[in-house]
Amino acid sequence: MTAAPTFTSESLAKGVWGIVGAAVPWRGGVSMPLRTVVIELPSGDLWIHAPVPLSDDLRAWLAERGRVAHIVVPQAPVLAHLPAWQAAYPSARIWRGAEVATATWAREIKPLVLEGAQTEVAFLHQASRSAILSRLIMAVETAPLPVWMRPLIWLAGIDDSDGKPPMGLAQRLGGRKAVGDLVEQMLDWGPERLILTHGRCYTRDASGEIKRAFRRLMRDRLWDRALSEARRG
Repeated sequence: MTAAPTFTSESLAKGVWGIVGAAVPWRGGVSMPLRTVVIELPSGDLWIHAPVPLSDDLRAWLAERGRVAHIVVPQAPVLAHLPAWQAAYPSARIWRGAEVATATWAREIKPLVLEGAQTEVAFLHQASRSAILSRLIMAVETAPLPVWMRPLIWLAGIDDSDGKPPMGLAQRLGGRKAVGDLVEQMLDWGPERLILTHGRCYTRDASGEIKRAFRRLMRDRLWDRALSEARRG
């Protein structure tokens, strides 16, 4: 049996933590870093997004902070270790895809759902103004990776020097217009920090980083609007 990796907790805001140290399979044998986000709700219950493999140390760490009540599972990556969480916390609700819109915690952690051939959800933790994204932006730090993996991350355009969506994601999520609509909604949130499931976090100017990451898509969107207005004129 493979041992669970050693995790490290990071305080991201008041009542918001990241758990790092795990990785999940990606393309071409590349391992993608995985960050779990843990948020303490006003009730004292814990909200968990994209859980890492569960270890005894992690269970003890969570027990010190509250009761695991909600586990949010992104569509990708596939989390083979999820059954261990379900066994350890049988009373916790597992949330997937668009059903998060009906959650009682949606007042504190606002979801934005984008559905196409696949489903993606962005979240805003209202109290800390933290946007939490899974695949919409990936910004992988390549220095800790094996040398052979680094060019694959660079070629995919998702290294932390210029984090952005992976290639082809917009097509899987309903097209560029649908993604552009969601980006504008995220910007309307006015987030202060950006917490990513895969890669580094941005602790300031979250709106600026979102604009940078989606600059090509949004530039084309502005051109389309200008052309439409010119035709109507």
